[in-house]
Amino acid sequence: MHVGLGLSVPTGEDDLELRRSHQEERGFVHYGMQLGSGTWDLLPSVTWTGQREDWSWGAQLSAVRRLQTENDSGYALGDAFQTTAWAGWAPTRWLGFTLRGVYTAQAALHGEYDGAHDDSGPMDYPSNYGGQFWDLGIGLALTPPGHFLAGNRLSLEWLAPLRDDPKGYQLERRGTLFALWTLDF
Repeated sequence: MHVGLGLSVPTGEDDLELRRSHQEERGFVHYGMQLGSGTWDLLPSVTWTGQREDWSWGAQLSAVRRLQTENDSGYALGDAFQTTAWAGWAPTRWLGFTLRGVYTAQAALHGEYDGAHDDSGPMDYPSNYGGQFWDLGIGLALTPPGHFLAGNRLSLEWLAPLRDDPKGYQLERRGTLFALWTLDF
């Protein structure tokens, strides 16, 4: 078991603005396009893993707790909670398969921009952020044997949405492909 407690400091920008167009200031870009939360955030987590012969498994609970009610731009992203559980099977030393389920709950935005912003679509309204999301992931891990590729590992995972319950109006989620190449030396 592993317990983590992290702190996210407000280093990413939360006040990016759209380019001036036709001699008009257009104000802030959409909330989801900002590079940071602009708030101090607490990041607790608990992870449990196990392994027996060719099988491995685990589960993790994690959260993002906003420690401020608004950032310098007048809003705060919603708190988030995520739980994931997985199982893996490695029939050989160089090949492994995984199956993972993920549940995410994201609260809506609090407040809104305190400066000019263009309300041109659903992404510009705080009520259209957050929701509950269920995903299923299928993965593959390759660790090539031999001297030339020793220490290399390629992991791929396709994460597909099973169910979405968004707050307000949001784009439908599709799938996500994760690719990770690691090298041990």
